[in-house]
Amino acid sequence: MPGLASRGSVRRVRRRSFLGGSLAAIAATGLPGGAFAGGGDRIRIGLVGCGGRGTGAAIQAAAADPGVVITALGDLFADQVEATSAILRDVLGQRFACDAERCFAAADSGLQVIASDVDVVILATPPHLRPGHVAAAVRAGRHVFCETPTAVDAAGVRMILATAAEARHRGLSFVSGFHSRHHPPTVATIGRILDGRIGRPLRGVAIGHVGLPWRRPPRPGSPPAEVIERNWISAERLSGGGFVEHHVHAIDRCIWAFGDEAPATAVAIPAPAALPARPNVSEAKRIHYRFADGRALEACLVRREGIDLRIEESLEATAGRADLRGRTVVGRDAWQADGDSSGGHAACIASLIQALRSAGRIDDLETACRSTMIAVMGRTAAETHGTVAWQDLWTSPADVLPLRPIQCEGV
Repeated sequence: MPGLASRGSVRRVRRRSFLGGSLAAIAATGLPGGAFAGGGDRIRIGLVGCGGRGTGAAIQAAAADPGVVITALGDLFADQVEATSAILRDVLGQRFACDAERCFAAADSGLQVIASDVDVVILATPPHLRPGHVAAAVRAGRHVFCETPTAVDAAGVRMILATAAEARHRGLSFVSGFHSRHHPPTVATIGRILDGRIGRPLRGVAIGHVGLPWRRPPRPGSPPAEVIERNWISAERLSGGGFVEHHVHAIDRCIWAFGDEAPATAVAIPAPAALPARPNVSEAKRIHYRFADGRALEACLVRREGIDLRIEESLEATAGRADLRGRTVVGRDAWQADGDSSGGHAACIASLIQALRSAGRIDDLETACRSTMIAVMGRTAAETHGTVAWQDLWTSPADVLPLRPIQCEGV
């Protein structure tokens, strides 16, 4: 794609400029969405990816503002588009204003939605498609809600980050699906950590022992390629693997608590449990991230059938500790955030809609790219059994880790 870093290109990114983006950089001028201010105009949304998350995001967008209408749908599979159409028509009524001509079911359905008459696109496809869709959306002048992770490899992250300057120049808003950053209790917890209530963070832990991902049974007569596409979450080339697709949220929360600094290196350490040989559906990865100033983050994901659930996200500091999942901080005093763990996904899309209504600009593109790249960094270390430096991911002429061929159990 002209003007963007391609898979084989070299793109040097200065660390200061990459880390300079804030969680929600607000600029009050130059936003095309300023026409939405005051609530009198419709905000037309196109949905790319008609799975459960995409359908849910469309409903949440409509719940955030009475002027939101869904005007275009796209997915690889026609039955997915039909199912989402039926749900949205039933839930949203006249605010689902999408006729048959704007329901696209094809390999290029995402590009067709982006090219249609919409103001905002929700990108909820399998992650390997997102870099191309983000680039097309920015070129078309669309505001973007992008689910996580933003990409499945270093080249994809570099490609998305290459659009940041153009998005800012065009006044476009970009919100990612890192929902914790829009969840008030979690925001309050991280805020206390960043305010120094437990001193200087020294060591973080992000552990996830979880079951296997969902799996859709093959439809009668489905070719093997379709079975893989419908079960993209188990195909590393499409999803990035569990460490990138699933564990990226835990990594993001820990990195946020560390002040949104990227680690200098990542090295794999022996997995805590042996797994059966079932490629792309079971995995065990344990990564030691080391920061330039000596701080560390231990990130571990074990995904297998029948495992005892264990989820831990904690932080040790010079004057206390924090539980990021329980949203408690213990230092000079003990504190726990009010509120439950729900509502983050809805708050994500509401943040974007509210920015459009206020004629402001919200942009967490760089934050989303950073957290995705750190997850890619860890997976790369695990697969290569070596040490990966942060800088390598930006200066290498190709990806450090070539993803394994797609395999899907039963195909």
